[in-house]
Amino acid sequence: MLPVSLPVSLPGSSDATRERILDAAVALFAASGYEATAVRAIVQRAGTNLNSINYHFGGKLGLYKAVLQRELARAASFTAQLPQPDSKSPVASRLEALVLRLLTLFVSTHSHLPRLAALEVVNPSGAYAAGGLDVHGAEQRELRKIVREVQGDESDEAAIERGVRAVLSQCVYFMFMSDALQRVGSPVFANAHAVRELAADITEFSLAGLRAQASKQRKNQKS
Repeated sequence: MLPVSLPVSLPGSSDATRERILDAAVALFAASGYEATAVRAIVQRAGTNLNSINYHFGGKLGLYKAVLQRELARAASFTAQLPQPDSKSPVASRLEALVLRLLTLFVSTHSHLPRLAALEVVNPSGAYAAGGLDVHGAEQRELRKIVREVQGDESDEAAIERGVRAVLSQCVYFMFMSDALQRVGSPVFANAHAVRELAADITEFSLAGLRAQASKQRKNQKS
């Protein structure tokens, strides 16, 4: 843990120093994860000193949270212009639009967020949750509503949760596999059209599965 210190006068622009620290931190966090990244390595890469971390971020955890917030904003900026059907649109259209947003968020090459999230899944640090970020919470809440609509009011919470995980896990898979798929020449992320086709495929597969799951549950309830 860094020692508590009073704000110090930093050379050059304070905003510029803050951005250098963020740039250095995101590169190292994305390479090694939160726990394995030393604060001294961050300040060395940023060309500043240990006091600057406390001055701008209050410590390593505050820096990590700021990194996540910046990368989330960068990733989200690429989903803002995607189609967002209203609640009266067919459920298939709403699910496909949602899946497209999730895929765009998870596989964005303009943000380190997918890599940071993947490292947290593989080796949870506790800092990710402590950061208090709702990385895809809005999408997950929307997905829960869609799953409940497809499966019907008679579906219990356990079935709804399984449905949510089934859809979400397909998107998360491509977060983990995007680099490998691109290395072997997969056309999955070749362009925006390819990503839209993938979203349509996941939607078609998911709707069939959700409806089959609901049908099975109704049969079990009658027996």
